[in-house]
Amino acid sequence: MQRKLREVSGCLTITIPKQVADLYKFKAGDIIDIEPIGINELKIKKVTGE
Repeated sequence: MQRKLREVSGCLTITIPKQVADLYKFKAGDIIDIEPIGINELKIKKVTGE
């Protein structure tokens, strides 16, 4: 699944498709951790939810 980076208020943003957000129960306001795991690779993990 590919997504395009967008610039919003000087920050880069990646959108998460609804089916992925639903699968992992991501919701607006959740805190996520983004960790580099290699060259050109990131791990995204939900830390907490509201």
